[in-house]
Amino acid sequence: MVKKLVLLLSICSIPLLAVSQTEKVTRFAEAALSANSYKGDLHSNYQKWTGAFHAGILLNHKYRLNGHFGLMAGTIMGDNADYQFTDNSGNTATPNTFFKTSIIALNYDIHLNLLKKNNYIVYLTQGAGLLRFSPKNELNEELTGQFNTRAKNETYSNITLFFPTGIGAIYLFPNGYGAGFQATYLNTTSDYLDNISQYGHRQKKDNVLSYRFSFYIPISYKSE
Repeated sequence: MVKKLVLLLSICSIPLLAVSQTEKVTRFAEAALSANSYKGDLHSNYQKWTGAFHAGILLNHKYRLNGHFGLMAGTIMGDNADYQFTDNSGNTATPNTFFKTSIIALNYDIHLNLLKKNNYIVYLTQGAGLLRFSPKNELNEELTGQFNTRAKNETYSNITLFFPTGIGAIYLFPNGYGAGFQATYLNTTSDYLDNISQYGHRQKKDNVLSYRFSFYIPISYKSE
């Protein structure tokens, strides 16, 4: 992933034609890689990291507020070989102790620019979207249909709302291209990314921390 990022930054340094002084980039295409870590019943802290790919469109019409459309595809995982659950009656249940899930997410978010200069932007972002997940065990078997891994009659949907909150920065090169970094909490509304809820020790929803490295390509201009 680091080599790919270096390659993208190298492309930016190629002396392409700079954006005209009388033109402003109003829309960027985004391509990105991210490192993602899950926090839930099998991990109380963000520990294991997996990758994801991103594509998006960033609007740049206004000084303070701009929209962003994003698509994400990747994986998250977690494991705890010693995990067990004991209820108030002393009954012990052993749900899955490992999971790995593919995730596909689509969202729209608003960038609030804290600083916006000709060559850099620092921003906060808040969005909303849909995320699809499909947890599997260490044998690559679907966990959704394995009811013995959850409390009796416990079912769930593998599509959840999420409300990503983040902070980021973009550096803009003279040729109009850009490179950026963003740290984001996905803030899902599901407690089943790891297939565990009622047998879980946490009362909060599962969450994902994402560190994203982006490359921005100007695709639309307007005269100033």
